[in-house]
Amino acid sequence: MFKQVLNGRLIASVGHEKTLSRRPLFYWLTVIFNRVDSERIKEVGPDRACAEWLLKNGAYVKWQNSSEYLTDYNFLLEEKGTKYIQAVKAVDAGITYVGFPYFDGCKHIEKVKLIDCRYICNTAMHMLSYLKDSLKHLEVIGCASVTDEGLSSLKNLKNLKILKLGEMPYLQNPDAIKKELTECLPNTEIEMK
Repeated sequence: MFKQVLNGRLIASVGHEKTLSRRPLFYWLTVIFNRVDSERIKEVGPDRACAEWLLKNGAYVKWQNSSEYLTDYNFLLEEKGTKYIQAVKAVDAGITYVGFPYFDGCKHIEKVKLIDCRYICNTAMHMLSYLKDSLKHLEVIGCASVTDEGLSSLKNLKNLKILKLGEMPYLQNPDAIKKELTECLPNTEIEMK
């Protein structure tokens, strides 16, 4: 088998057949929009940089001492002073594990909702460990790329009080995963649909 690039696409030749490696353009744009900008984190701090990443990709943030989620990136530009993210709500958002290092340094995030996020996968579940000291409420609903392996990695989130899981069609043994999480997180109320 050999590989060559033709018009910007990777072509793999197998025997007499040629197959074209295709990822939708939108996928690659999503990866680009999720790429971590270390310089920006240094410039504005982890919470502000994280909020920018989340809002750019369709998720919402709630600051500490605020009653409402910030849903518009343009309003973020008007925000002044140091603020800390308390909650994240991602519904059908374009966030991926590529951007999860933005959570590193965010010490006040207590609640994360990941609902119908097509790019959330097992790696993202593992990377939630950035929030292990503050995260108390986690919902992962309708994230089809999450499997048993991803859910198993949640057992290090020892401060969780509420864990809601559901609508993950590729779970092979949901009962065993729930049992494992219940044993590892005895102080967590676990709801699994």
